[in-house]
Amino acid sequence: MREKIFLISVFNKSNRRDEYEENISELHQLATTAELKIADSFVQTLQKPNFTTYIGKGKIQEIAEEAKLKEVKTLIFNDNLSPAQSRNISNITECNVVDRTELILDIFAKHAGTKQAKLQVELAQLEYSFSKLKRMWKHLSRIQGGIGFRGPGEKQIEVDRRDIRRRTAILKKKLSEIENTTIIKRKKRKNAVSVALVGYTNAGKSTLFNLLTKENRYVADQLFATLDSKTRGLHPIENENVVLTDTVGFIRNLPHKLISSFHSTLTDVTEADLLLHVVDVSSPSISDYIESVNVVLEELKCKDKNVLMIFNKIDMVEGKMFSFLKKELSIKFPHSVFLSAKTGENTEALISKIEEFTQKLKMTAKINVPDSMQSLISFIYKNTDVLKVDFDTENNEYLFELKVTGNILASVTKQIEKNKLENYINE
Repeated sequence: MREKIFLISVFNKSNRRDEYEENISELHQLATTAELKIADSFVQTLQKPNFTTYIGKGKIQEIAEEAKLKEVKTLIFNDNLSPAQSRNISNITECNVVDRTELILDIFAKHAGTKQAKLQVELAQLEYSFSKLKRMWKHLSRIQGGIGFRGPGEKQIEVDRRDIRRRTAILKKKLSEIENTTIIKRKKRKNAVSVALVGYTNAGKSTLFNLLTKENRYVADQLFATLDSKTRGLHPIENENVVLTDTVGFIRNLPHKLISSFHSTLTDVTEADLLLHVVDVSSPSISDYIESVNVVLEELKCKDKNVLMIFNKIDMVEGKMFSFLKKELSIKFPHSVFLSAKTGENTEALISKIEEFTQKLKMTAKINVPDSMQSLISFIYKNTDVLKVDFDTENNEYLFELKVTGNILASVTKQIEKNKLENYINE
């Protein structure tokens, strides 16, 4: 049985109507993704939300009566609520009160698959609940006892806050340990060109990831279908060492606690050589979605990253409308790619763009490699463009002229220097 809920929002006349409607549509999607049954929706037009109850008390009373009539126990609000607002609304309606951030956190909790994602979501929930202390977890509502545990006159809320701080410290330590393991994995990929998919949730990133890597990552027509980042080799790029990472989707007003908690996961974005910003071209809010993603990228200090715009889902736009959109967007984003990850249409254009980018990363270099380092010579042929090669019979070494990325050149040079040092010691 799906839980029945009411959706509640405030419309400010100074705001754009289309932006508001898109926001409400997104709230419906969030509720559906959370597997909730929407019994009704309530909207009140106000200059600004009520300071103590978010909406007017008359409206709250109406909602309370409807909730009893329809046996609804949970109210979901489109905006974030203060602790006082949540408490006051709950007291009047006798319902559980959930704001937008709490709903998103609940979805993240349901979709978290890996140990890291689960820890990250719990950390975000704890940090967000710290000021509200709605006793969402059983251990918070237990009365702790014992000598030395509780101070004189200590209130239960202070015990709860201490429990949250303790649990938060444990989670951060566990996440730090996982992050150290992840760093080691990233170091193993340091010779590869790193490409990361970013974009608004449900833009089709995971579908594109599957298409380009021949993977079978879970995809669904819902918000935040996948949370865990995943990295695989980019198969269509021949003779190039390129890896592609799928990351968590962004959303309007993405909770800051989520950004900070998922920081280690989003490191794949901050360390990528190229970002593929995937946009749902069939959405009426293209500009808003692009801006929302750019805000998060700026917060991650990725504003100056190399970004390639990918306008996905062209199969869902009619001919004349697509022609118009393509013309308008191509002017604004001249190097963008229009494709369908679902049908595979025009993906060759994306592959070509990525290949162009990898070539731009390369520099011309000359290196001398001892004949004894055959494994390194094989690596050079596999991972660089060999422009010219000669053999120096006097020194018994190969003279390479290459086009190579900076990270691979550094790796090759390091191995040659290490070989020289070992030979010097042996001599």
